[in-house]
Amino acid sequence: MQGGAKIMSMHMLDKNPALTHGAPVVRGKISPAMEELERLRKEYTITDIEKLVAQGKKAIWGGLSWEAPLIYACDTIPIAFSELWRSESHEAESVAEDYFQIPPEFCSMIKAMIGRLHLRAPDPINKIIYFGACCEPIVNVLELAKADNYDLYCIENTTSFKSEDKRPEVIAFLVKELERIVHWLNEGKPLDEEKLWAEIKRKNLVSQKIRTILDLQVKAPLYLTVLNTAQLLSGSSHYFGQAERYIALLDQLIDELTVAALTPEDRYFVPVVIAGGGGGRGILNAIEESHGAVVGWVAVGTQYYRLDVPPLESIAHYVLDAQSRGELGEGAGTSVSYRKHRVKNLINKTHARGLISSSITGCPYGSVVQKIERDYLQNLGIPIITLERNVHKDPPAEEQVMRIKAFFEMLS
Repeated sequence: MQGGAKIMSMHMLDKNPALTHGAPVVRGKISPAMEELERLRKEYTITDIEKLVAQGKKAIWGGLSWEAPLIYACDTIPIAFSELWRSESHEAESVAEDYFQIPPEFCSMIKAMIGRLHLRAPDPINKIIYFGACCEPIVNVLELAKADNYDLYCIENTTSFKSEDKRPEVIAFLVKELERIVHWLNEGKPLDEEKLWAEIKRKNLVSQKIRTILDLQVKAPLYLTVLNTAQLLSGSSHYFGQAERYIALLDQLIDELTVAALTPEDRYFVPVVIAGGGGGRGILNAIEESHGAVVGWVAVGTQYYRLDVPPLESIAHYVLDAQSRGELGEGAGTSVSYRKHRVKNLINKTHARGLISSSITGCPYGSVVQKIERDYLQNLGIPIITLERNVHKDPPAEEQVMRIKAFFEMLS
């Protein structure tokens, strides 16, 4: 056994046409947990959030990373920026290029963001929050939204790439920034610390359950599809707007995986780790068609919010610790040179055979990360494939699919 994968002889492959012709590995049975996941996904749309806003609920664009517990504690719904390119992304990108004169070769994600914001104006959801230490092009381009009367809040750039950088004055500075967010969202009303503690503890609970699920997936790697796992992880930040149902779903899935893990997997698969989000439905499907099983997701952090300090300090410690660990990506302003250690540790832990690193075309952050990881992992003898993608729902290019299949053939 290597990485939990059953080693099959060429004779065994020849006897199984489903394996020799690139057909998808048969995935896990329909489960109550996955049926509930599908229901939650269908019930959580930007249209549903807009209805709540029309009824008086507050919502903002952004705020779904490390700062999410604070946003929820201010009775505000944080909306993922990815909702801005979920539909009509080509139209939004054209607006960015034609109206804002953003070069065509620029990052499609950023173009779709500013284009969609412009098309939505006047937008009932007119507040935008972002971290000054994240992607610099996003910070610059979002400034253009002010012309459409969006109210922008930039959390001032704070970094702590080394443990010795996390000095008391750095924590105090970030706490002041978080207090300003409360004033901005609550229109001067004070923070309800009990509510914030409840959100922090809930986020820790969800993180603990997600990590349990990912650990069990190493033992039952084919129970969930790669796409289902990606959707599940996405929900860990917004809970699909229904936290109690989402947590119950996680408990149900833990029970299912615990049972599934008792039976050794006898189907052929190639275990890999994914960094950079996976690359969309088409790429995830290509991974499965190549008998791939994702046993590790670099995007998932390894830490919890501290409970031994005041709640705003807990959030400050969390983001600064994430930076020094190379976790949470550019949303936390993480140093590009640190993620490689997280990748190596996850590959060693899961016995994966290689890394799939995905990035948005034209993203300078992603390009640097991939170059660093490629050099680092190749020196360690760990195979890596780097992929670039845009944010559109178009199927991946045939060349990219062939590269993925060739990568898995090499790993087999």
